[in-house]
Amino acid sequence: MTGFDDFLRTLLFRKFCVGKVKFDFMEALLAVCITGVGFALRTAFPDSGMPDMRMLMEEWYLAVCAGVLVKRMTGRVRRGLYAYGILMILPTIVMDGTIMGSNASIGALICICALFYLESGTTWMFTILAGALLLWNVKYIGLALVAMVLWKYKGLPFGQLFVLLLTGTARFVYSFHAWFGAGYTLTTFHWANIYEIVGREAMQGQLFDPVATVGCFVAVGLLFLGVWVFCQGEWKLTQTVDETSGDVSARKNGAEIQMLPVLRLLLFFGLAAGYFLPYMDQTYGYLFCVLAVILVLVEPKEFLLAAALQIVTFAGYQECVNGESMMPMWVFAVLQLLVLMYLCVKLLKEAKVVDLCVRKNWNI
Repeated sequence: MTGFDDFLRTLLFRKFCVGKVKFDFMEALLAVCITGVGFALRTAFPDSGMPDMRMLMEEWYLAVCAGVLVKRMTGRVRRGLYAYGILMILPTIVMDGTIMGSNASIGALICICALFYLESGTTWMFTILAGALLLWNVKYIGLALVAMVLWKYKGLPFGQLFVLLLTGTARFVYSFHAWFGAGYTLTTFHWANIYEIVGREAMQGQLFDPVATVGCFVAVGLLFLGVWVFCQGEWKLTQTVDETSGDVSARKNGAEIQMLPVLRLLLFFGLAAGYFLPYMDQTYGYLFCVLAVILVLVEPKEFLLAAALQIVTFAGYQECVNGESMMPMWVFAVLQLLVLMYLCVKLLKEAKVVDLCVRKNWNI
């Protein structure tokens, strides 16, 4: 038995290497166990039957890609493993893929892949994937606004920005026409936004919902105002890459994108768009739950922000499935507003917009 014990000790702490990724046996065993738990969670709903294997694989790919992105951003294999584990068992993701049968995971997977290429400096691949997302669904309109800020700080060529603006505008115009030609009402959607506060009662006898119409124009105005404000700052979204580092992937454009502010920009503009745009369903929060998990693993201080987003999104799924949430939805709308305000203040500080205004006012 002594020999067998020694074999187990050696095996448990043995390190393996696949490409440039190094891990030990315990980490691999943990990943296998998490995968098993994730599958079990998706078979725990007898009324919904066995989960669609296609959706299960989509969510698995998403968790893997998010883990790889976290590993690249932090340089820590275990943080990548944590990202994989969290996304395999996250309640909102399990509910979306199992009970709702939605394909929100496809959009999130494409977005994570786009960020992967942006982080490695391949901006044209980022543009292709982001453009595909913008054409696919209007709920990704925040990507176009983030691209404007990236272009301002030399993280994106103008030609690629133009492509993203063109695709985003085309999808927005198409969606605007569809919204007011399909007889939608705000009462049939379950994303905790401003309409939970100001009211979302169906307008009877109207060709369109005037509240939703005002919301569209308010959203566009405020989002472009936000881009203008952030572009007045002095932050740097790119940094010079050390040519002696040997990191070929990060030297594609001679600069390396700092992904932490990009993640915050995506969260802010994405959530701000959904907060004012009408006809946004519960799946709107799926991508931002994933981005929040990545953000908190890169910057652990953002734990409360990520937790708040999970609560808000889960409440939307709960209301959609059960007809009501654990608390009135306006409570979650207020919580999301607080998240937006926090992100706005954080970004203004990072961009040094407040310092710039003070210097201008005092002629410093």
